[in-house]
Amino acid sequence: MIAYRTKPTTQSRRALPVAVAALSAGLLLASCSDANPTSSSTSNGTPAAGSSTAVVDGQVRVTELMTGLDHPWDVAIDRAGNIVTGERGGRIVVRHNDGRVAEVSADTSDVRARGEGGLMALTLATDFDTSRTVYTCAASNAGDVRVVRWNAAADWSSMRQTGTVLPGIPLGASGRHSGCRILPAPDGTLWVSTGDTADPTAPQDLRSLGGKVLHINADGTPASGTFPGTPVHSLGHRNPQGLAFAPGTDRLYTTEHGPTIDDELNLERPQANYGWDPNTGSGSYDENVPMTDETRHPGSVPAVWSSGDPTLAVADLEFLGPSWRQYNGMIAVATLKAQRLMLLRLDAAGTSTTERVDLLQGSQGRLRSITTAPDGSLLITTDNGDDQDKVLRVRLG
Repeated sequence: MIAYRTKPTTQSRRALPVAVAALSAGLLLASCSDANPTSSSTSNGTPAAGSSTAVVDGQVRVTELMTGLDHPWDVAIDRAGNIVTGERGGRIVVRHNDGRVAEVSADTSDVRARGEGGLMALTLATDFDTSRTVYTCAASNAGDVRVVRWNAAADWSSMRQTGTVLPGIPLGASGRHSGCRILPAPDGTLWVSTGDTADPTAPQDLRSLGGKVLHINADGTPASGTFPGTPVHSLGHRNPQGLAFAPGTDRLYTTEHGPTIDDELNLERPQANYGWDPNTGSGSYDENVPMTDETRHPGSVPAVWSSGDPTLAVADLEFLGPSWRQYNGMIAVATLKAQRLMLLRLDAAGTSTTERVDLLQGSQGRLRSITTAPDGSLLITTDNGDDQDKVLRVRLG
């Protein structure tokens, strides 16, 4: 298992830098695909503060915090309640804690927005309060995907690049399977999930950073639990796009897109193989293979949960806290194709699931990312394109 234990908290991932401050800002393609038929590289819309609130499914309250966005891939919130998101085309937008919405001045000219690639992960360092450090993961015009460090102005008027943390994550010409998520850990290290770029050899090749879960120090060097001489913590992944720690434990869970069947929820283990291997010798990317191929790769780690047929296109995940009452402790999973928020309850060992609940079924379209706010509500980005996307606040009614 992972070498450290998280502090007991209901904020399991990107809200880790946030204390207990109140939130004052007051949420069909191929079955495995992350793409969107209305995908665009840049946004011409004007982001705005949302205002509408609705009760969905008779119990979930949804508030629009930001509207007029185009494929926002991630969302973060700081201690003061400022909410920041980045569009796939490279624009970064903030909703200030007084409700004002504005663009953040940042040089993202190096972002290559094509297909599923572009500006993806955006997260705050665990020491953000003092360092003002922001991490992004984006497809680059240099021909790779890279993790970049930024410094944010105190008033969120601008962000300035301060260094490239990890270059060399592969990027396919079409942008397919570029998926990249960053999870800062309490010890200051970074967990990074990467897509396999639809390259048949990448998932099982330790020389490639594609189709992997990486564990790095803040300077980009390999952290604990990795294969010797590499930042690779596990291999055999297709396109993992979610990372979250179970609160109060050292258990790291990932969500991963399957091909036409078997999206997966996985429990991360060091130097483990998760069995995705589309290289059958033909030289092509063969997706008619199992997501976890224990025949070709004995000892591959089986999924904690699998969608079976069809896939839902699972994108991101978070653990729910006490404000979710009867759902406390369940995993919330954002889905793209299925257009719902799926809740899964783990068994005591954390190795299988015992209950599933579906919320927001079709009411908000495709759901991309989830971040826990200080009050336990969820900040969720939609992924519908054409400047119709939003940042939503979702909580029990």
